[in-house]
Amino acid sequence: MKLNEQQLSMLEGEQGPGAQKAMNILLAYGDCYDAERMIPITSAHIAGNFPVLLDEGIEWLEDLGRNGTKVAVYTTKNPEMYDFEQAETLHVPTIYQVRQKRIHEALKALGVTLTYSCHHYLVGNVPRFGDHIAWASSGSQVYANSVIGARSNRDGDHVALAAAITGVIPEWGMHIRENRKADMLIDVGQLPLEKYDPADYKALGWYLGKLVGTRIPAVVNLPNDMHIEAVKGLLYTLTVTGATGLVHLAGITPEATSLESAFGGSPPDSPDIVPSQGDVDKAYLEISSSPEERIDLVIFGCPQCSIQEVQEIAGLLKGKRLHPDTQLWICTSRWVKTLCERMGLLDILDTAGARIVCDIGAADGPHLYLREKGIRVIAINSARGSYYAHNLFGMDTWFGSTQDCVRSAISGRWEGRK
Repeated sequence: MKLNEQQLSMLEGEQGPGAQKAMNILLAYGDCYDAERMIPITSAHIAGNFPVLLDEGIEWLEDLGRNGTKVAVYTTKNPEMYDFEQAETLHVPTIYQVRQKRIHEALKALGVTLTYSCHHYLVGNVPRFGDHIAWASSGSQVYANSVIGARSNRDGDHVALAAAITGVIPEWGMHIRENRKADMLIDVGQLPLEKYDPADYKALGWYLGKLVGTRIPAVVNLPNDMHIEAVKGLLYTLTVTGATGLVHLAGITPEATSLESAFGGSPPDSPDIVPSQGDVDKAYLEISSSPEERIDLVIFGCPQCSIQEVQEIAGLLKGKRLHPDTQLWICTSRWVKTLCERMGLLDILDTAGARIVCDIGAADGPHLYLREKGIRVIAINSARGSYYAHNLFGMDTWFGSTQDCVRSAISGRWEGRK
């Protein structure tokens, strides 16, 4: 691989052991994909949480900090295991509190901006069209590629951190314009999309991801006024059952102003996939895993809830109370919680018995200790969150719309599709 003078300086250890280790990681990574050079990035995003890092990863972060290593570009951080301000109230085990605090201090020493959000493009990490980035979050990565038109591969966490430290990434895959062309066509024109809510688009994404795999699809006949929550629902779920890094939504996303532009020339004469409503209905049942209807916890926030989503939940809960045996958590960023307080939403949620928890997401972290607290069956409006909660942490899950989940929190039993 061709390295410039600054990159060679890092490789030879002239800019410290942290930069040297990071450059070695990137060289090995680039060699795997026959990259010819490194290219500068404008931002990075890391998962950096305990289920990804484990104890060895924490030690690596601490070693980097002790060596004086700093990130070279704006770098943000995914949600963590628990809400710092509610650790005692929620009885988070000491072992997890100690580990998260170690991660927090190590990343702070590295200069990472501790947003603790998987919506980092809503809290300052906003690339421009065409920017090269290194984001170790498959959901936001496909969002950045597709909706913003930035360029990132599905980088692993260690690669993204190495890129943050060096400010460069090997040029391969989605960083090369020629590789961003669509290579399959999906026609959703047979679906009753005028009736769809975000949960339906998530179920559609679940079905499509299994067929798309690593290919780059172009999707036609979506409504031009498709709500951003529906866009996120489709894209974020496609990366759970599939491994694509870019989806062209014809007439919606910037590299798909037409089918010709999405395919870089002539599109195919007929679609590769034409999903039916039966396919979407079947996906709903596949996403859910619970054998019983009782609900211990309704949890929102994979990705973390936006202020608009919290407003919707608060509106559904206004004047109502949760079932005494069912909890409801809204996972979001701390700045959204501040907005909720300003807007009077916290009072509505508190009265109903719901809880806002900050700096965590509904997919992974809290499930490490919730099982110890007797939480077994959860309801969630995220197909992505359902997948991780069940397959990584053994939770039984029900998946459905926001309305389904709120009704279930009030009744204590699953009120959605069965």
